[in-house]
Amino acid sequence: MRDKAGGRVTGVVRGVERVPAGEVADDVRFDATHAVVLTVDTGEQRVRALEAWPNSGRASSRLARVIEAVGGGVDRPRSLTGETVVVQERDGVHRLAVAATETHHRTEPEGYRRAHSLTEVAVVAGALAGFLAALAVAAGSWPLGAVLAVAAAALLPVSLFADARRTDIGGWSPRPAPWALGGLVPVLNVAVAVAYLARKTVAIAGEGERTVWRDVLYGVVAAFAVGLALAAVELTSPVAAAVTVHAWALAPLAVYLDGGSVRHGDRRPNRAPWVAGAACVGGAGALVYLLKTA
Repeated sequence: MRDKAGGRVTGVVRGVERVPAGEVADDVRFDATHAVVLTVDTGEQRVRALEAWPNSGRASSRLARVIEAVGGGVDRPRSLTGETVVVQERDGVHRLAVAATETHHRTEPEGYRRAHSLTEVAVVAGALAGFLAALAVAAGSWPLGAVLAVAAAALLPVSLFADARRTDIGGWSPRPAPWALGGLVPVLNVAVAVAYLARKTVAIAGEGERTVWRDVLYGVVAAFAVGLALAAVELTSPVAAAVTVHAWALAPLAVYLDGGSVRHGDRRPNRAPWVAGAACVGGAGALVYLLKTA
């Protein structure tokens, strides 16, 4: 939405990048070593807004006020991703319209402003329900397990689709349909939710994209080992079963995603046999894959 009189425009932050202040010195000079470049989607176009990046862990007063207005905490500029801000053009340079952004968030309905966060909570809740379903079945409580499994299969496709549809962070715009379809399949849907949340966390942090699936595979191997250790104790055997089965489900998915990732450069592995191996032997297959592709 554009305010022609004030030269202001409202948009959604789609990317937050930290650059040396010298790179934008021709546009604006900051009393800081680095600047933050905000990519703001106005609906009509994407504009680049410039502000000072935090020095010594603190945001500039302008940036701090905007981050606080959206509830992100003054030391987290990347928390602006996905939030609505108001920018204003002066002398050909877009800057944040701080007071207008504060006013916008004071008058914006709370339910709308936090809708995206609620979908993330729903994804976590669905994954937890799926895990507890496996735990209940392993403990012999089939009726409870069935109820939880149905709840997870109902909640995860909807929440994954809704969250993915609204996500466009640092160049990562997930396709909603594949994630939602994965959310329909019991047991696998928990692995899909974990993979989605891991990838989104990396996108928000702005670093780690290259190795995110390798790191997930490390987690798979660790979870598999924990599951085997817990299986040795009768009291914890249901937990062992739940941990192991979900680590097993995540292993081939993570291998598939890592096999197509940029960390391999031009030497990407043939994914089919590695995915098949991880599907057959779970964490052991993931471990061999990691050793071979390190």
